[in-house]
Amino acid sequence: MQKKIIALAVAALASSAAFAQSNVTVYGIADMYVGRISGDSIQSTTQVNGGGLSTSRLGFKGSEDLGNGLKALFQYETAINIDEQSVAAGNSGLFGANRTSMVGLSGNFGTVVAGRLQTTGYDWAVKYDVLAGTAISPLQNVNTTNAATRPFANSASGFLIGGTAVAARADNAVAYISPNMSGVTLAANYTTNVVGADTVDLNGANRTNSGAYLLSANYENGPLAAGVVYAQNNNTNAAVVGLPKRKDWSIGANYNFGVAKVFGTYQTTKATGDGVVGVAGNTDKAWSLGVAAPVTAAGTVIASYAKGSYDTVAAPTGGLDVAKSWTVAYTHGLSKRTTAYA
Repeated sequence: MQKKIIALAVAALASSAAFAQSNVTVYGIADMYVGRISGDSIQSTTQVNGGGLSTSRLGFKGSEDLGNGLKALFQYETAINIDEQSVAAGNSGLFGANRTSMVGLSGNFGTVVAGRLQTTGYDWAVKYDVLAGTAISPLQNVNTTNAATRPFANSASGFLIGGTAVAARADNAVAYISPNMSGVTLAANYTTNVVGADTVDLNGANRTNSGAYLLSANYENGPLAAGVVYAQNNNTNAAVVGLPKRKDWSIGANYNFGVAKVFGTYQTTKATGDGVVGVAGNTDKAWSLGVAAPVTAAGTVIASYAKGSYDTVAAPTGGLDVAKSWTVAYTHGLSKRTTAYA
């Protein structure tokens, strides 16, 4: 299937000054685009939507100095639909956090947080996919489940390959992030609730195990950054449709040459045979290359290409064994807080 997308949009970042007495920062993003979508087996449409370059959101975050280098942290962030009178997917209300909600402690030992967390897999994608977090990311498009029926939809399903070991964000999760050690940062995530373990499964019985963990290492020194993430879910309940037991590896790097910054990623996800989707030993793969080249003081040209190959039963492209996607984009800073993109 082929599909073409043309979009013109504006994104604005709004961040207030911190409230001095409570040390709380209110921040947010408002993003809208007008796009024309056409393709094989897709009815051509013109859409006015939000979240082309960034998901619109509202958040609150803050910290308190507890002494001896120790700080208490909190963050509460929710996605918001600004293009229609509806609540963003996953929200229980305007202030139902479907992005990040956490509390934590930081000090010389690093940072420990708990709550609904942005995983280290998401952090990996944001760093090494030049268009990560956008509706026009080729890597996200070839990784997204049901991509054939969701063109130009900003997915929240995660950045590891479709049918992932763990999503971009995890409920009931805890994370540790190490201090920077000569350019190396380590992180560990664990969630006890990948798909709602505290509810009942399709057979009406309590899920016995649907947790997952991620481990990552990142290195950054001057113009070079490189990182690797390992993720595995421990789902042992075959009634959880679409969540077979899987193991994922993701490797990425970027290098800033000055005239341009080059990005690259490679990912694999291997089905173990547990769960109702996936064949034991079968592996899906995806890779991407991207470049961001400043052409003026305010303007940047971005190009990205991604390819995915699928060896499991339920390919994320609706049954195709190979998916390819590319994007050419231009961003222009109208001010420090407002960006236009096409």
